[in-house]
Amino acid sequence: MDFSIPAELSMFVDSVRRFRERELMPLEQRFLTEGRFTPQERRDLQERARSQGLWALDVPEEYGGQGMGTLATCLVVEELYKHPGMFEFGGSPEPVLYQADEEQKKRYLYPVIEGERRSCYAFTEPGTGSDFARIATTAVRDGDNWAINGTKIFISEVDRADFCILFASTDPEAGSRGITCFLIDMGTPGFDASRPIPTMGDDWEPYELSFSDCVVPDSARLGPVGGGWALANEQLTHGRLKIAAFQLGIAQRCLDMAVEWAKERVTWGKPIATRQGVQWMLADSAVELEAARYLVYRAAWMADEGQPIRNEAFIAKLYATEMAQRVTDRCLQVFGGLGYSKELPIQSFFRQVRVWRIGHGSSEIHRWMIARNLLGLSSRD
Repeated sequence: MDFSIPAELSMFVDSVRRFRERELMPLEQRFLTEGRFTPQERRDLQERARSQGLWALDVPEEYGGQGMGTLATCLVVEELYKHPGMFEFGGSPEPVLYQADEEQKKRYLYPVIEGERRSCYAFTEPGTGSDFARIATTAVRDGDNWAINGTKIFISEVDRADFCILFASTDPEAGSRGITCFLIDMGTPGFDASRPIPTMGDDWEPYELSFSDCVVPDSARLGPVGGGWALANEQLTHGRLKIAAFQLGIAQRCLDMAVEWAKERVTWGKPIATRQGVQWMLADSAVELEAARYLVYRAAWMADEGQPIRNEAFIAKLYATEMAQRVTDRCLQVFGGLGYSKELPIQSFFRQVRVWRIGHGSSEIHRWMIARNLLGLSSRD
């Protein structure tokens, strides 16, 4: 297995780096102070990215995108996440939308690619996260319509979304095999983004969604009745690998900053880079970062080769998110009080990576799933 990055892909990542340095970095200090981009800043950044050809990168060419593979996607987000603003290029739909019928594609998929619409997707509920079989939000069929009732929580991108990709139970007795996916426009009667949930992270304020006799036509159903688990499985695998790639950029930026600071900062007449305690923190961080990079790149390469990567995505996300937490903590320690201040992005990265050990499945769920796969156990064991 050859892990060399093709020259043309390296050149493309260089263009992404230049975009980050030219467009994102001048906004960093204000972002650290205020904790968010304004909506207008995000729109402007997206437009400037699009004008430079940084749009719909992972969208297949048949849909008008650039057709870049999974490894390319991971390299791009790794570079972008060296900035704390969690900025990504637009025009890339959630994977489940490719399973839409032609009418749904016209209404949802193509407008997302064109930048005309945005989505959020809703799995998590107050009483369940990764336990898909216990989804309590119900969709009950009534002729050609479905009546949806329930609550979703910790849903991202709601304030920017035009429609929601919702997973609801259409057959509670069937567990995960009774879950169905729906596409629901924001503003549909009975569907309310009831409240934002303040968090410790910068520019991340998830929402609670409530559905009260929200009636949608059967044409809003995405995929077959009871087919939601298969759609969610692909969606989550795709998301876990991207999240793992985010951590590479975060950890690399923090490590680069800590290395430079260790050379500059002098205590008792010597740079702290000469202190073994500091050296070991930097060395451990470098080793763990390289190990995480191998796991992410290998899983991405396998995906591009058409191989299943569900377990590899579990492994990559588990290791990368916990690695990033350790690295950001060490680098903050190297900087001392300055690292804790909002003058530097390390404190923002430290808070940001904490959520990735929870979202898209907690570290504990990942360990459980990896062990189940290793031992050949079923969900009932």
